[in-house]
Amino acid sequence: MKPSRHLLLLPALLVSLPCSLHTEGTEQAWQSQQPLPIEVPVPQEITPPLDPYARAQLAESRHEIATAHDLYAQALREDPNQPGLRERYAWFLYSYGYQDRQCLRLLEQSQSTTADPGAFLNAIIEVRQRLGLPPLPKSRTMEQKPAPTRKQQPKQEKPSRKDFTPYAAVTGPSALPPAKQVIKEKGEDLEGFKHWILIPTYSYSFFNKGRQGWQEEDVQLYYRLNRDLTVGGEVDILQRPPSGTDIYYSALASWYLKKWLEIHGKISICPNPSFAATQIYSGGVIYQALPRLAMLLDYQRYNFIQGPIDQINPGIAYNFTDDTSLTLRYVRGWAFYNLEYNYYAAAFNLGLPGNRRLSLGFAYGTDPDAEIGANGNNITSLSPAYTYSVFFTQPITRDLNLIAGIQYVYRLQSYGGGELYQQLTPTAGISWKF
Repeated sequence: MKPSRHLLLLPALLVSLPCSLHTEGTEQAWQSQQPLPIEVPVPQEITPPLDPYARAQLAESRHEIATAHDLYAQALREDPNQPGLRERYAWFLYSYGYQDRQCLRLLEQSQSTTADPGAFLNAIIEVRQRLGLPPLPKSRTMEQKPAPTRKQQPKQEKPSRKDFTPYAAVTGPSALPPAKQVIKEKGEDLEGFKHWILIPTYSYSFFNKGRQGWQEEDVQLYYRLNRDLTVGGEVDILQRPPSGTDIYYSALASWYLKKWLEIHGKISICPNPSFAATQIYSGGVIYQALPRLAMLLDYQRYNFIQGPIDQINPGIAYNFTDDTSLTLRYVRGWAFYNLEYNYYAAAFNLGLPGNRRLSLGFAYGTDPDAEIGANGNNITSLSPAYTYSVFFTQPITRDLNLIAGIQYVYRLQSYGGGELYQQLTPTAGISWKF
């Protein structure tokens, strides 16, 4: 069969078809006359870099004190008339311990423009005292009498030296010495702060292994002569059956020799002791190496009937914030002429909302005083112990705090390991400023 004429024409139609789909020019017939939309990227707004003043405030909020200090200085050099800069920088220097002549000059320049001149006058008086300058004329102090401020000021970063607090200290000569800190409150009147601090506590120790319980009543009283000098006394009554009852009478003092250096000392005497030391002499220094880092060094001498105990306590304290700090201690001791021992301790103080505080402590090492006190005999051997403590401070009023906590001790045998005894000591007390 011959192919149809229509079939013979099909290849020619297929060849000519693409050409018939084009119109004038290059536009195709099937293409829309409107151009397809094209998304053009919108350029993003470029945020200008922060100026030194804003960066300084950001660094301060992140507790990068050294960086903030440099940025505040840079901002003042570049634009000394920037609103709020001079006042903020002055209070920063004062709060974080940079209390030099530049700080004093900025405080005096800002006092007339600040919303809280009373707080700035307090700061000026204190900085002048630290620099050894003559006091302000009475006419000036009467014109602007310092008064407690209600304005929220940046927290004052005094060197924080919160070791184990007196009520949370590990018992015995290996305890972390409670270096007392007097913290100046924001806007506090230079002559109106509370001079007296009273801290009474009571604790009772429970033992296993058939040991009788111990009791301890302690009363501490401190008097703040001024911002830099604190003196105090303490009466510590130790009841440890069957050995008896011993009483320590103590006197102590703490003095800021420089804004970055504190020295402290304590003397304790026990008349006719049955298990305690006859005298205890202790002293130390706290050096503020950095705005948040302090170096600690203490020495103690215990004169027991069995012989002396000497120990040195180096350590460091780091302040994360005004109320949160970590303290690490190492103790090297020499006991009864022929024994040596090491001790390690750590204390973490956590600031909580509402001015509450949680104190956690851990220590490991030998404690010759505890073994002597346990039996009341002339024992001159050492035994290691693990010590854990948890304490909580709850404010009742602005000047009255409730103290509660517990301490656990797991003591080992002197030789060969194994449990010697376990001790659980709950403690309660108050801290009252008046």
